[in-house]
Amino acid sequence: MKTVVKTLVGLTALALIAGCASNMVARKRGDQPIPARPRIAVLPFENLSGRENAGDVVTDYFQSAMAADARFVTAELGETYDVLRRNRIRSSWLLTEEQINNLGKELAIDYILTGSILEYDEYENNYLGRVPQVSFNTRLIDCSTGNTVWTAVSNGRGDRGEVAFGIGTITSAEVLARKMVSSAVNNIAGHIER
Repeated sequence: MKTVVKTLVGLTALALIAGCASNMVARKRGDQPIPARPRIAVLPFENLSGRENAGDVVTDYFQSAMAADARFVTAELGETYDVLRRNRIRSSWLLTEEQINNLGKELAIDYILTGSILEYDEYENNYLGRVPQVSFNTRLIDCSTGNTVWTAVSNGRGDRGEVAFGIGTITSAEVLARKMVSSAVNNIAGHIER
């Protein structure tokens, strides 16, 4: 009986871990690994979701996740905003080669992380109540070449990790977005030279 209970608990835990709340497709471009402890500036994410401040929220999540990870060195967000204003850069998604070069020099960075928020909302579900849905794309740009070296598209729903009866469901867009950002940051870190 104890063996059956332990097996059921183990399978439930495995299902909870395997039941991913988000789906991310990421691709590293080129053969060169990202050098150890790269200096990265997180630029403001474009908000295409219609939800107020969603771009700012995800930008802050990326900044916090990368700053807390010893594998990265991040430029201060305030300093990044100052340099963007000084250079009159309004869109972080459509950067010219000259703008990328200027940002790299002024912020003393190796890479720029930028992206767009496509969806950031919560929907009503008859059984689970409010279910969040978050979608964003991200790219990492090498300041020395202007090339995109890593891209990802992340789509998540709070009910994707549900095992049964709401167990494993994420009920907040903020919690879902944090998990998705963490997954993206870990994916980038997996391409860092060791």
